[in-house]
This record gives sequence, structure tokens and C-alpha cells, in this order.
Amino acid sequence: MKLLRFAENLRTALKAHDMTQQELADHISTTQATVNRWLKGINEPDLATLLEICLYLDETPNAILGYDDITENDFLAYRQAPENVE
Repeated sequence: MKLLRFAENLRTALKAHDMTQQELADHISTTQATVNRWLKGINEPDLATLLEICLYLDETPNAILGYDDITENDFLAYRQAPENVE
């Protein structure tokens, strides 16, 4: 079970704003390679950077992390078997 969907949601937000990886990188003072690693799910930004991304893309942290999509059943399954969560 995959609870957080940061990479997918970041990709969706970039498309919705017709923004390139480089444009986001330039705005938050990082590299395009770093943004690319986020989109591939290799890395995730620290909290301060996540908030910068959210402000720039007009997204809430819950939405971009995918918390808005987590159901009560997902949380119950996590409680029973947290080792199965990615």
C-alpha cells in the first residue's frame, strides 16, 4: 500500500501550471536534477522546501503529499501492518 503520492502529485501540479522542472527548480533555488529525482520518487524535499513548492504551485501540503486521498480504511490497514506501507 502506498500512502504518500508526492511524486505523482508534483507531476500533476507541474502539468496543471504548464511548468517545467527547470522553472520550479529556479524558483525554489534548487537544480532540475533534484526536481527530477523527486518526480521519480528517488528523493523527497525537506519540509521547508515542500512548503516553498506548495506556495509556488498554490497547493496544500496535504494535497501534494496525497493525504487528501488516504481513506480511513488505509489508515486502519496501516495500523495493522505498518511494514507494508511504502
